[in-house]
Amino acid sequence: MEDRTIHTDRLVMRPLIDGDAEALYRTYSHPQATRFWYAPHVTVDDTRALIASELRGPGISWTICLGGEHGSNKLGEPIGVVNYLGNVGVPGLGYIMHPDYWGHGYMAEAVRAALDYGFSNLGIDRVELWIAEDNLRSLRLAEHLGFTYRGRFRQKYHHELDSHEKRVYGLHINEWRTGPDAKPAPVPPCYGLAPVLAVRDVGTTAEWYRDQLDFVIHWLVDDPPTHGSVALCQWTPEGAHIQLTQASEAISLPTGLSLYLFVGPDIDERYARCLARGVEIVRALDSFPWGMREFSVRDPNGYVLRFGTPA
Repeated sequence: MEDRTIHTDRLVMRPLIDGDAEALYRTYSHPQATRFWYAPHVTVDDTRALIASELRGPGISWTICLGGEHGSNKLGEPIGVVNYLGNVGVPGLGYIMHPDYWGHGYMAEAVRAALDYGFSNLGIDRVELWIAEDNLRSLRLAEHLGFTYRGRFRQKYHHELDSHEKRVYGLHINEWRTGPDAKPAPVPPCYGLAPVLAVRDVGTTAEWYRDQLDFVIHWLVDDPPTHGSVALCQWTPEGAHIQLTQASEAISLPTGLSLYLFVGPDIDERYARCLARGVEIVRALDSFPWGMREFSVRDPNGYVLRFGTPA
């Protein structure tokens, strides 16, 4: 089996093992280290369970150890973890380190080494970081290593009362490699998705989305309009974009079609506005077992819009 141990100028990154639990418990139980992660571990058994889960999973985890003396830390004693999460889709990278070792550049050194290994040995071509919006230290680390802001979404941890915004940073292999053989990062295969809904009256439908659901009318074509676009967004390239096109009287509008809109924590206020405006409610606001708080409405053409936020 390939030896995945990585040596840097100051660190030794060796594969995570069960025996690291007691040493890593210092990190996983520290409230500063886990502030933007999950709840701090209460006992070393919590850390053992986490390590066992990571070792069973498809990801790759390294225990970060100093390669020399550092105060009370002895050679080879674990101070943190960096790992490829093994998630489906774009490879994700995670990391954690005891606060006693913050501010020395160790995490940047460890992540840089993991990126080199991933691009050279694992055959991956891109990596994502999901970072809490107020985790300024991690945001600075991402930008320092050349990651670029790609988007944002909301997430809720089971031990927290409220959801929080996560920012997604990405790095492509062609952005990581430099020199005469370096190539530009490829153009994204898709910049977004805008469903096109056939409607009986484009202008009237666009105004309904604006007045009843707080969308903005981006553009309308012809007078009276035969095609147009409405959006629920703060910035142009994000949010929900829906195109409306004039339907022929000879066709029946589709039934059973619904659109899901991921919204922020103001979903209760949004629902109250729909009730006050007389919007047809298909399903009342409620929290569901799949971890979302949702409600559904019907537009004048019969299309269902389902609003949801992490609960």
